[in-house]
Amino acid sequence: MPITLDRSICRNLNETISREWLVTNGLGGYAAGTVAGVLTRMEHGLLVAIPPGAITPQLLLAKIDEEVFFDQRTYYLGTNEYPDGTLNPSGFVHLETFRLEEGFPVFTYHLGGFNGIMLEKRIWMEQGQHTTYIQYRVLRNAPHDAQAYRAPVSEKNGYRRYYEYAEMFQRTLTLTLLPFAAYRPYNQPQRGDNDRHFQVHMHRAGDIIDKDASDMPMLLPTGTAGCTIQAWEGACPYHILAIGHPESQVTFLPTGVWYWNFLHRSTTIEHHPATSDLYLPGVIRATLWPDEHATLTLAISAEKLSSQYLHPDQPDFSYKRSIERQRQLLQHALQPVRYFGEGGEAAQAHHLHILPLTTTADPYDGGEEYLCSLLQAGDHFLAHHTLHTPDKKRSIFFDESEDLPFLFADYFHMENRTRDALIALPGLLLATEQFDEALRILRGYIPYLRDGMLPNRLAVSGSKLEASDYESADLVLWFFYALDHYLRVTHNYEFLEEFFTPLKTCIDKYIQGTSHGIRMDANDGLLYVHQPGKALTWMNATMNGIPVTPRIGKPVEINALWYYTLSLLYEWSEYLNSRGYFGHTPDHYHELRTQCQHSFQQRFWYAESGYLYDVVDGPGGNDPALRPNQLFAISLRHSVLDNAFRQAVFDAVTQHLLTPYGLRTLAPHESAYRGHMGKQQDGYMSALHQGSIWSWLIGPYIDALLTMQYEPLEPSQQNNHLCREYLWRKSLQLLEPFKGCFDKGLLGMCPATFDGDAPHNPGPTLASALSIGELLRIYDVLAKSQSIYPEHIFS
Repeated sequence: MPITLDRSICRNLNETISREWLVTNGLGGYAAGTVAGVLTRMEHGLLVAIPPGAITPQLLLAKIDEEVFFDQRTYYLGTNEYPDGTLNPSGFVHLETFRLEEGFPVFTYHLGGFNGIMLEKRIWMEQGQHTTYIQYRVLRNAPHDAQAYRAPVSEKNGYRRYYEYAEMFQRTLTLTLLPFAAYRPYNQPQRGDNDRHFQVHMHRAGDIIDKDASDMPMLLPTGTAGCTIQAWEGACPYHILAIGHPESQVTFLPTGVWYWNFLHRSTTIEHHPATSDLYLPGVIRATLWPDEHATLTLAISAEKLSSQYLHPDQPDFSYKRSIERQRQLLQHALQPVRYFGEGGEAAQAHHLHILPLTTTADPYDGGEEYLCSLLQAGDHFLAHHTLHTPDKKRSIFFDESEDLPFLFADYFHMENRTRDALIALPGLLLATEQFDEALRILRGYIPYLRDGMLPNRLAVSGSKLEASDYESADLVLWFFYALDHYLRVTHNYEFLEEFFTPLKTCIDKYIQGTSHGIRMDANDGLLYVHQPGKALTWMNATMNGIPVTPRIGKPVEINALWYYTLSLLYEWSEYLNSRGYFGHTPDHYHELRTQCQHSFQQRFWYAESGYLYDVVDGPGGNDPALRPNQLFAISLRHSVLDNAFRQAVFDAVTQHLLTPYGLRTLAPHESAYRGHMGKQQDGYMSALHQGSIWSWLIGPYIDALLTMQYEPLEPSQQNNHLCREYLWRKSLQLLEPFKGCFDKGLLGMCPATFDGDAPHNPGPTLASALSIGELLRIYDVLAKSQSIYPEHIFS
C-alpha cells in the first residue's frame, strides 16, 4: 500500500511542510522536497547531481512553481516562504492528495469548484542517470466517459486532432511552469547578482540539437521546447526539456531574472535562518486537457542530450521502468537465489520471507508492506561513484577509474562514513542479495588501510585523505563484523586468503600499538585507546572541538568487538590451514581471545549495580555510566560475556534504555543525561550520545534477546520451544513501532535519532543507513527463524 495523505493533511501547512519526499538515481544524485512544495532545507531540489570531476553534489534545479489558468481564473500551485514569514504563493491549499507510488511522489491538485478538474504531478528519476522527470496530466473529474464529448475532425502530422464540445472545452487549462535554477554545492546558499546571468540557449520544435551516432541531425519534435543552461563559462551545462502532445502548443519564453531570499527554515547558518537566491531562465507554457496522452513532461538532465529525450513516449517508458524496478526489489528479495559470485556458488539458497507483523487486519499483508518500505528505503543509500585510491595499492584490487559502489550514511549529509557503511552492509546488501556489491565494497576498503586503521570516510575522486581521517579505534573491528556476515551468507571463502594477510597485519598493529594510543594491554589482553582531545569510539560528538564523551581507557564495545575479531581470526586461520594454506597460527589467536575473555569477565563486571562498566582504566578509574555499549558483549556471534552475567546485563539495558524507537545512549537517572536534543547545534551535539535514542541499536538488542537462555525448573524440549517462540514474537513487536516513522518526516524512512524523553521527537537526520540497515537485517534474521515454528502461531 502506498503512503497516502488526504486533503485534511495536505491543506494543513504544519503537516505538509514537515513531511518530505526523496527519490534517487543510484549515482549519488537525488530529487527531494516537501509535500507543501516549500524548500525547507538548503539541500532540497529537483535535480542534485555530481557533475564530472565534482567532489560535492551540485544543486542544479531547485524547484518548479506552477501557474494554471482554468475557468477564467489563475491558480498558483507553488509555495514559497520568506524570512519575514510571508508565504507567496500558498499553493498547498489546492493540494487534494499526496501519495508515494512505489516510492515516487504523486501530487493531485483540485482546481475549480465542485465540478472542477484535478491536475496530477508525479516525479521520478532515471536510474543510472542524472535526470529527473516531472509529469503533469489532467484527470477526468466527471463520472461519464469523456470520449463521448468529442469527435475527430482532422489529422495533422500523423496525430489525430479533436475538437471538444462546449463542456469539454471547459476542461482545458493553460499550464505555466517557472523552473528556478541554480548551480551551487547542494548544502550552500546561492547569492544572486543582477549583473550576472546564466547562459541560456533556447530549444524549439524543429531545432537541430545534436547529431546521433550515425551523424544524422536530431530534431526537436513538435510539442517539445526547452533550454540548455550554463551557469558560467566552464560550468557543466544541464537541460530543461518540456515534452508534450503535438497539439499542446508547448513554448519556452526566456526571462533571465533573479528571485531573492527563499527561506530554508530547517537550515541555519551561524545561528541565523538560511536563505538562497534562485534564477529563472524562462517559463514553459502548454495547454492540457483530460486525455491520457495529453501530458506534459519535463526532463531535467545533466546528461548529454540524446534521441531518448526526444521521443514523445520516452517519459512513459522511463516511468514504467522505474516502477517495475521498485517492484522487483520486493520480488527479488522473496525469490530464492543461489549466489554465483566470484569464488563459486553459495551452499544454499538465500531469500526473505514475509513476517506476520500485526500492522493490518492481515498480518502477512502488513509484513509485506513493512518489508517493501524497508527495501525501497534501503535502495536510496547505495550509489556508484569514482573514489580516490592510494596509488601504491591501486592495481591490486581495482582500477582507480572504475566506478565503485558505496553506501551513503544518511540524508542529507551525503557522506560515505566507514562505520555506518560496515554496520549497515549486512542489512542493506546481504539481506537484499546484492552479494557482488557487498564484496566490491569490502574489497574497496583494503587499499585504505594505514597502520592497521581504516579512515572515517572514503575519498571521492579529486579529494585525498588526511591524517585526521584516521581517528577511530573500532573501524577495522567493524570490518571484521561485515566480512563475517558476508562469508556466512555467501559461503564464498575463496578470496579469504587474499583478505587474511592485510587483516592480520591490522591486528598485529593493534597488539603492538598504533596511532592515537590504540594498543593491546599485554597484562590483560584488553584493547586500550587514549588520545587527549579525541573521541575514538562511535560516540564521537564534539562541542567547540572538545569531545562530549571521550571514553578514554578500555571501552566496553571496543573490547567486545576485539574478542569477536580474535575469535574470527582463530576461526579463519583454522579454515585456511584445513584448505592447505599453511603458515597461519590458530593457537596464537586462541590464546589471545582466551586471555581477553577472562580479563573481560573480571574487569568489566560492575557488581554493585549488576551490569557492565562502560569504560575501565580511564583517567578517573572505571566509568559505571549505564549505556547501550555493553549490549555488544552479548549480541555478537562470538560473545565475550559468560551466561552467568548475560541476563543481568540484558535486564538493565531493557529497564533503563529501551524505548519504542531504539535505545537511549545514557540512562535517564545519570547526571549527564540529556533528554532533548533541541534545535540548536550545541544542544544537539550535547545530547547526541548523552541520552538521545539511536534507532539502529534495536538490531543488537534483538540479537541479544534471541540468544537469551531459558532455564525452567524442569527442562523439557516443549518448554524450550515455547520460550523461543515467545522471544521471536517479542522481537516482532519491537519492529512494529518503526512503521509509524514511515509516514512522517522523510516519508518512507526511519530517522537516525530521537529525543530520549517522550514523546521521542525525531532528530535532524531523517534518513539513516544504520537505521534502515539494521531493521532490514533483523527482519531477515526473524524471517529465517520463521520456519522453526508451527504454522498455528501465525494465525
